[in-house]
Amino acid sequence: MVGDPTDEILAAAGRLFGELGVAGTTMSRLASESGLGQSSLYYYFRSRDEVVAALVARANVVPLALAERVGSESGSVASKLFRFVRGDVEALCSLPFDINEIHRVAARDREQFATYWRERSRLERKLSTLVREGIESGELRIVEPRLAALTILASDEGTQNWHRYGVRVRVRETAEHVAGATVAGLLAPGRALEDVLAEVEELDTRT
Repeated sequence: MVGDPTDEILAAAGRLFGELGVAGTTMSRLASESGLGQSSLYYYFRSRDEVVAALVARANVVPLALAERVGSESGSVASKLFRFVRGDVEALCSLPFDINEIHRVAARDREQFATYWRERSRLERKLSTLVREGIESGELRIVEPRLAALTILASDEGTQNWHRYGVRVRVRETAEHVAGATVAGLLAPGRALEDVLAEVEELDTRT
């Protein structure tokens, strides 16, 4: 293997975590899957938890970037929420490993996974701000913004859990269904999901 094999190691780890779980993946198996000697693997990652931390860090990049992008784009808050949830579910369902298992590992050592939890808090704040804006504009019903943000993230991650176990529905279809259900549950009385979907379709054609 020529150059820095970090990407190959993490790709192999994602596959193995998906097949065997985190606990069932040994460093020796990961070295073999990566095409490295075990001593070479330890040069890049000193433990399996370091591999998990690197994967988690990369997993956070996508929803954070997505939240920042949709938050800065034009459109109603409801359409922004729809596009965030749709994109987040698509990204999660495309991961080869169980994000909920990764969360459980990260929760056992808050110090080692401090970067992950800081980024997670940033994501929660961005979604909370978006929900609050929707309440203030009258688009969304009155809810507690942070709890709504946590519920959105939990729903997205839970969707990955059932989708990866043999559900024969296309990822895009799943993502749009979950996004629609999420937004419909937050809309203020008198607001129609059909109007939001029409706006999203128009916005999609611009990008």
